[in-house]
Amino acid sequence: MMKISCSVFCLYMVLFTDPAVADDTVQLDRAVKAITNSLPAGWTLVERRTNEIPWGHHWNRDYTGPKGLLVIAKGIRPVNAEFRDANGKWHAIHVATESLEIWLMPGNYRDSRFAWWSIGRPIQPTVVVNRGPVKVYARPSQVLISKQQFDETCSKFNGVRWPDSPWNSPELLTWKNWRLNLKETITKEFAK
Repeated sequence: MMKISCSVFCLYMVLFTDPAVADDTVQLDRAVKAITNSLPAGWTLVERRTNEIPWGHHWNRDYTGPKGLLVIAKGIRPVNAEFRDANGKWHAIHVATESLEIWLMPGNYRDSRFAWWSIGRPIQPTVVVNRGPVKVYARPSQVLISKQQFDETCSKFNGVRWPDSPWNSPELLTWKNWRLNLKETITKEFAK
């Protein structure tokens, strides 16, 4: 008799017996493929995380509702961080590359209506698509070349700042029309 681990069985039950979850997975995978095919020259998807919600949504709450995917598209522009030495002088060092963080959420996902009263809630990602089978949120950011390199560099200095980051200066992102491109891509994909 074949033994099946509890985690494999539970995963099977969730993915293949709950039509809503299975359908969400198919829709989110379609969205990832469409986005991958529409990236500007030199841009690539470098990371994909499951069971995510957009940064800052449901802040300070135990959220148990629908979750989606976070995909990170890495661009072509180097990003410097500035590190402060013991004498107070700042040094620009290339430690990252521009990126765009993209959350793909199932159509039944909603941010909390109480979120605006959450103290300390960070600036929200941009809503790109808010209707249909997949909702899209995104924000410019940067992806580290190496976490180890970054940590080692930080250990040698007294402070760090990111004036060159698209997170702090979105106009620095080389993918200038990302909002429109993502919206058109998702709208076109799900109009089929």
